[in-house]
Amino acid sequence: MSTVTIPGKLTSMVPRSERIYQAALSGALACLGFFALFSSAGVGFALGVLLILCCLPPSRVFQFAAWREPVVAIGLVLLAYVALRTLAADGFAASTYDAINRYHELLLLPLLWALMRTAWRPNALVNGLMLGAVLFATAHWLAPFSDYLEWFLHNRRISGGFGLAVCAFLLFEHARLGRLPPRVGYGLAGYLALTIVFASDGRTGHVVLLILMACAAFRASPPRLRAAVVAATLAAGLLVAYCSSPIRSRMIDTWAELQAGDKGQPVAPQSRIELVRTGLGVVRGNWLVGTGWTQYRQAFSDVATQRHGTVRQDGGAGAVNPHNEYVLQLGAGGVPALILFVAWLAWPMWRAVRERTDDRPWAGAVGCVSLAFAVSALFNSVLLDFMEAHFYVAVMAWLLVRRVDRSNPHIGDRYGGRQARPQRDGALS
Repeated sequence: MSTVTIPGKLTSMVPRSERIYQAALSGALACLGFFALFSSAGVGFALGVLLILCCLPPSRVFQFAAWREPVVAIGLVLLAYVALRTLAADGFAASTYDAINRYHELLLLPLLWALMRTAWRPNALVNGLMLGAVLFATAHWLAPFSDYLEWFLHNRRISGGFGLAVCAFLLFEHARLGRLPPRVGYGLAGYLALTIVFASDGRTGHVVLLILMACAAFRASPPRLRAAVVAATLAAGLLVAYCSSPIRSRMIDTWAELQAGDKGQPVAPQSRIELVRTGLGVVRGNWLVGTGWTQYRQAFSDVATQRHGTVRQDGGAGAVNPHNEYVLQLGAGGVPALILFVAWLAWPMWRAVRERTDDRPWAGAVGCVSLAFAVSALFNSVLLDFMEAHFYVAVMAWLLVRRVDRSNPHIGDRYGGRQARPQRDGALS
């Protein structure tokens, strides 16, 4: 996306109300990015402000016809199916609203997409995100000196590892594309990557980082050398990972769980392997249209009781969640939900392959981040969980806007809305 500077005289001619609106929009986007990795309260506050900004002049949001963006359209269809399936099963009730509201990120994506299309400084989001990522990574190195900080990071090891890996990839891309000085971009990307490897014990972050390293190597290398560079990058990544004590410890735990299950030995009901197996037990009897999202927790607990005799009664996520979004969608919504969820993830990847052109350098990054989220969904209920889903939707909305070349005068015709004002981007452009 090209950067267009607005002269001072032209800026002064803009109505004061518009300047205030844009300042509030930039601040809310920066706040959302800053808190996306570690604070649900901060994310909630930023989203509240953005929702108000959506309602002030509704034409700003609806003039862009966000539903014409295929990724947005698929997400809205999935949300509609969740709502209809839930209402058909349980009618109007508090539990019904709660089940549908857990997937409100599918509605948040088009709102953020439209807001960033109309924002003067859409990069406020990623500027805040990178600042928050650096501070969050630094906290990992300080955790051994604070029990509270260690507890705080442990509770966010899944979302934090995934988010830091994506931020490292985005910093690498900014440096590679000349949007940041190479020393700054590559240095910060390396700092975040080393934090994941040596200061975090979240297995999701380790796997996602390796996937995104391969993606970065593929995008940065000459076509003839891509296979060799990707193979060398993966080998180097695995070698560095072997030197990490947290990674070796988690690999040992995972291998022990696999071995115990294969040998018929008892495995903790809350282990990841057993949670998936319990989730598959729900799928066997409900694969066509699912149990419904309000009844899934009870169905999961019933299968867990049949398999293990007892389940946790404290409401913990381990007792009612397979920690696999594909298994969860298939069990709760059946085949239609799984197809829509997979299509929602696959469309950005397919289009990334289709749009690998020099005038759209960010199109490929959209597919890489979507791939990272799809891999993470194998180990976590990423669309159901608050932090992972909000982080991904915010980054995806920004990337979908970045992939569009706004200097193209036909951009409004393609997406059904008028051309936005010229942009004044921030530090990361």
